[in-house]
Amino acid sequence: MMDEFGRFLEATPAISGEAKAAARTRLLEAIREPVPLPPTPQPTPPTPPARRRGPRLAWRLALAASVALAVGAGVITVRGGEQPATAPVAAVRELGDKAARSAETDPYQITPSPGRWLYVKQTIAPLRQEPEPEVDRDRRMTLETWHSLDGKQVALDDGRGRLVTEEYGPGVTAGDLARAPVTPEEMIARIGASVDATPATEFDDPGATRQERIFRKISQLLGEQPLTADVRAALFRALPMIEGVAVKQDAIDAAGRHGVAFACTGTWERLEIIVSAQDYRFLGTYGESVAERAFDLPGGATRTVRAGTPLVWSARMTAEVVDKAGDRP
Repeated sequence: MMDEFGRFLEATPAISGEAKAAARTRLLEAIREPVPLPPTPQPTPPTPPARRRGPRLAWRLALAASVALAVGAGVITVRGGEQPATAPVAAVRELGDKAARSAETDPYQITPSPGRWLYVKQTIAPLRQEPEPEVDRDRRMTLETWHSLDGKQVALDDGRGRLVTEEYGPGVTAGDLARAPVTPEEMIARIGASVDATPATEFDDPGATRQERIFRKISQLLGEQPLTADVRAALFRALPMIEGVAVKQDAIDAAGRHGVAFACTGTWERLEIIVSAQDYRFLGTYGESVAERAFDLPGGATRTVRAGTPLVWSARMTAEVVDKAGDRP
């Protein structure tokens, strides 16, 4: 979902301009072709939160395949017969502790190393029209990515059976966070230092506070990086330490699963990190604008995004360690 191309590694056969174009074409075609959703009732989602235009979670992943893509949320479709599964959570600290304890017992084991890869399959809502920030609440697409266990590389099929692999840009990685000591305080300190050292882009909310940027980075890490169980647990325990983070009941991911969310509201958008209301495992993200904002588009055009516009919507469906990029469980 970013509209800029990264540097491609030479670890795989050289990626030609044709291959890059093929990857982009493949995903843009997927964006144009709706994936039918199950014919079920469409409840109104939680009170509109906020989210900014620029690099979003799935956008970063698709960037690795040289394509601008975005994930978003809005009115969702719930699976037939499924009822909202909510659990009362007294405070965000309690939710953080429950999610942390669930993360500590997650089934897949991560050891920071360059050898193996984490396969991630997501359901996302694509952009309505590139490069505008709004996503299409009525369509879904599947995104498959592979992440090296040291957190330094990401790979995506270019549509011709060939993987496009790229390095993550500057910033904190899974390997950085796995160094001892692994505590909530250290997570905040390391991520905060990364945020401070990363210049804002044209996509960033100019009014975002440091606390909001740390929350966003944690959201990206949980969705993009192969984190060890202790790191994931520490990140969930760190979320209640961020000023302004609250609990959102009956949050819904892009697959229609109901859960509970850590919610952070800024001046222009609100972002949610959704966990299951039953076992508190990570489900996905959701975001909406909470105020009107104008964006400059290529060619001199301007796009005004109104409050309540869905901007981010993802659902992690599968995450398993495999031997190499391109392998599936």
